[in-house]
Amino acid sequence: MAVYNTQTNDFRYIASNKATSLPNGSYELVTSFVDARDDGATVGGHSVKVSGATKTTFDARKGRPVNVSLSPNPGSGYDHTVSAYVCASDNSPATMGMSAEAGDLYVIPSSSKAYELSYGTAYQPRSTAGGDFWLASATHRGGVPSGVSAKLKQSGLTTLKLSARSGPDSGQAQFSFSYQSTGGDGCSMSTNSLGFQRDLPNSFAVHLPPGQWNVGQQSGDFIYDGFHKYAAGKTTSLTLGHAVWGPGGRLPNTWYHQLYFGSINPFADPTLPNGGTLAAGTVKLTHAGKTLYSHNYARGEDIDAHPRIPEAGWYTLSEVGRRSLPSGSLSTSSSLTLHFYADPSKNQQIRDYITRFWPEALNSRNQAVPGSTTTVVLGMQRNGTDDSTVRQLSDSVKSVRAWYTTDNGATWHATTAKLSGGKWTIAVHNPASGRVGLRSTVTDTHGDSSTTTVYNAYAVS
Repeated sequence: MAVYNTQTNDFRYIASNKATSLPNGSYELVTSFVDARDDGATVGGHSVKVSGATKTTFDARKGRPVNVSLSPNPGSGYDHTVSAYVCASDNSPATMGMSAEAGDLYVIPSSSKAYELSYGTAYQPRSTAGGDFWLASATHRGGVPSGVSAKLKQSGLTTLKLSARSGPDSGQAQFSFSYQSTGGDGCSMSTNSLGFQRDLPNSFAVHLPPGQWNVGQQSGDFIYDGFHKYAAGKTTSLTLGHAVWGPGGRLPNTWYHQLYFGSINPFADPTLPNGGTLAAGTVKLTHAGKTLYSHNYARGEDIDAHPRIPEAGWYTLSEVGRRSLPSGSLSTSSSLTLHFYADPSKNQQIRDYITRFWPEALNSRNQAVPGSTTTVVLGMQRNGTDDSTVRQLSDSVKSVRAWYTTDNGATWHATTAKLSGGKWTIAVHNPASGRVGLRSTVTDTHGDSSTTTVYNAYAVS
C-alpha cells in the first residue's frame, strides 16, 4: 500500500494487515492486491485522517469489473490484458495499480475527486514470428468510477513500424516503450508502458496512444533515444541496429576555463544514439606537446570529463572504444580524434564534425552482396549542448577524405568523397566475403579537423 502525508509530503509503502506507526495527519492511500485464490486483482484508493489508533479497510468485495478492449478488435492469436491504476489527482506519488488478464481486474469505486483512474488494454501476439502490438488507454478524472466498460478506438492511436536489425547487437532483445505525460495527466504514465522480447533481426508494428514516447532496445547492449512526439493517425518508421554504430553525441565545449568533453558515445546507433553500455577504452587530451588529461574508462563509465585548459590555442582530443562481443559481431572497435581551436575564456562549443557512417542497401543482418559496391553516406554531425549559455559557433566543411579496409586495418583503400544535394557519399568496393571498416577525415574552413574510424562496420556475405 502506498501512503502519502498531504501536509508533510512524507511518502512510504506499508504492508497490509499489519500495524504501522504514522504521525497524525491527512493521508492519501492507494493499493493493489490479488485475492487469496488468485481469481482476480483489485485496485483502489481513499483518504484517511490519522489521529491516535486509526483503522481503514479496502474491501475487495466492493470491486467492480474493469473491461477495456480495442475497437475494432485485433482478432484471434493475441494475449489480451487490461490494466488499471488509481492515482492521487494532485500528482502526489500515491499511485498503484496492476495488469491482469481480461475479466480478472476490478476497481473499488470512490466519489472523492482527490483520486482518478487510468485504465488501458494491451494485445500481444502469441506467435514470436510476427504480429502487431497494441496498447490503448484513457483516464477518468474526478473520482474512481464504479467499474469500467470501454472500447478504445484504433483510429486514435499512433503507429511505429520497427525494423530491428542484427550485427551490432544480436540474439534476443527486450524492446521497451515508455510514455512521458504532458498537460498534467501523470496517471497515464502508469498504463502507457509496453515491453516484450523478440529475436534479432525482426520487424513489427506497435500501435500506441499519441504523445511523447521513448523507444529502447536491450540485448547484449542497450540503446535508446529520449522522448519524441508521435501524432494520432500517423505512422513512423524506425530502423534499429542499422550499421554503423560509431562515435556520436555532442561536440566538446569550453566553460569557465574548462573543456567539457561532451559525453561522446563511441558506439551510437544511428536511430537510438544513447546507450552503448558495453564500451570501454581510453580518452586523452593534449596541447602544445603535453598531455593534459588521460584516462582508461571501464565498461559503462561516463567519460564526460572537464579538465582545465591553460590558454587559447590548438588542442587534440582522442578517444578509442571497444566492445566485447561474440565472434562475427559488427562495430566492435571505434576511434575519434578531434583537432580544434579552443578559447577557455569563452563559453562556447568547439568547431568540428563527427562523421556518422550510413551504408545503404544492406539486408536485415547488415550484410552487403559479395563483390558489390556499397554507397555510404557520411553524415556531418554537430549536435549542440542544449544549454543556451553555451554558444554554438558556425562552421562549414572545407574537405572530406575517406578510406575503407577489408582486412581489419592492415590496408586502407582511399575512396573519393562526393558532395551532391547537400549530402557527402563514398563508394566502397566490397570483397567476396568478410567485414568492411570505414574511416573519414573532415576539415572545416577554420582549420579544425576530425577523424572517425569504425572497424567491422558492416558485413559482406
